[in-house]
Amino acid sequence: MPTERYTAKVAIVGTGAGGATAAAVLARAGVDTILIEQGRYYKPEDHGDILTSMRRMYVNGGMTLALGNPPVPIPLGCAVGGTTIINSSTCFRPPRAKVDHWEGPSWEALEPCLREVETRLHVGPAEESLLGNNYQVLKRGCDKLGIAIRPLAHNLYGCKSSGRCAFGCPTGAKQSTDRTFVPDAIEAGTRLYTEHTVTDVIRKGGRLVGLKGETPSGAFEVYADVIILAMGALTTPAFLLRHRLATGSRRVGRGLRIHPACRVAAEFDEIIDGHVGLPQGACIDHWANRGIMLEGISLPPGPLLSALPGAGARFKELAAHWRQIATFGIMISDTSVGRVMRGIGDSPFTAIYQLNQADTESMRFAMVRLGELYFAAGAKVLYTNALPYPVIRSMDELRKFESCRIRPSGLELMAFHPTGTCAMSATGKTGVVTAGLQAHDMPNLYIMDGSVIPCALGVNPQITIMALAWHGAAQLAAEIGN
Repeated sequence: MPTERYTAKVAIVGTGAGGATAAAVLARAGVDTILIEQGRYYKPEDHGDILTSMRRMYVNGGMTLALGNPPVPIPLGCAVGGTTIINSSTCFRPPRAKVDHWEGPSWEALEPCLREVETRLHVGPAEESLLGNNYQVLKRGCDKLGIAIRPLAHNLYGCKSSGRCAFGCPTGAKQSTDRTFVPDAIEAGTRLYTEHTVTDVIRKGGRLVGLKGETPSGAFEVYADVIILAMGALTTPAFLLRHRLATGSRRVGRGLRIHPACRVAAEFDEIIDGHVGLPQGACIDHWANRGIMLEGISLPPGPLLSALPGAGARFKELAAHWRQIATFGIMISDTSVGRVMRGIGDSPFTAIYQLNQADTESMRFAMVRLGELYFAAGAKVLYTNALPYPVIRSMDELRKFESCRIRPSGLELMAFHPTGTCAMSATGKTGVVTAGLQAHDMPNLYIMDGSVIPCALGVNPQITIMALAWHGAAQLAAEIGN
């Protein structure tokens, strides 16, 4: 097979929240930069039906799991844009208390980067007209119980409310990195290579000098003075472990946090049509001091029905009422800690995560509070998919669920925010990278993705990842310039 060879000052692997942002900052500073992406580039008009989009743009078709009891699906993007192309476009700044506590950039250093990112992505509160009945029906319950609910901030520009955020925006309204930082980087001179899978590293005299891998038509090698890994909090640490990079602290792959999540669905007498509107339009942060965030989640009819309990005639009856079902999501700031290891066989990584009892109780607490809001709004039945009460038909049953014994294995979980596996730290004894995202024990290696966040943020992390990458890339550009 022919081998293509590329050279650059900086080579970046990954075009998601971290890699694309870093490329744009470096290229604008005049640094010769290459972007390497395993997936393909898709235009808005390329986004097809849900199954096609999942097959094309999700790692393993959306079947990536963290092993545990229960196992936890963690959807990851595989396309130009990374996971930003399949996320729900929700934008939070990192909580100030988390930034003040971590061994990373100070708030004063990070805040200008947050402003730059938010401006470029058109971040702002969602218009209420886009929120749909999923929001309106829960707001009714919130108003009755005196709980605040508010629109979430999103990176949207000209949203048409197609409800397809998680499957590639068909109108191009979502300002994922394929629509923002990747074009910015290319315009400033970055070279983008898609369908390039990095498989190995190139060393010379013990020093990392490049990467090599495969394309559909052959092989490639890229030589660069600086390598930036931005493959995500699951793939990056496994790659480091496989190739024995930056492993001096023995912290690579440890410290995995995922923001475990679940949902509660509620059946009403009225038509909800919860699939219409922004999939994640609003939030309730009333219990944020307990590490609990309630965020809107709406599902298209197919995924919605697959998430409901029952079988046979009972399920057929329930499916007939799908337009009367509202859903809302729960996310917790986890105290459970998992680990990423080298993959087995062809798998790029193995993630292990066991929900602890404290987080299980937090999840149950949140499900009960959400159930109270739904019953206050007039719900007839709740569907929790949690044992031993997957279906709850009254406040009395909700109280029984609140007081019963519950195990982690009785929950049906998902997670969308893996972080922490190459954490920032002041020294190489306690983490993998510096506040500037430079590997402690490998000066020409940088990591710029969610793996560097050293804690469970408690909020969606994409803006934090982008701001950290902006800060780290700006520092790197200044050093290269000097």
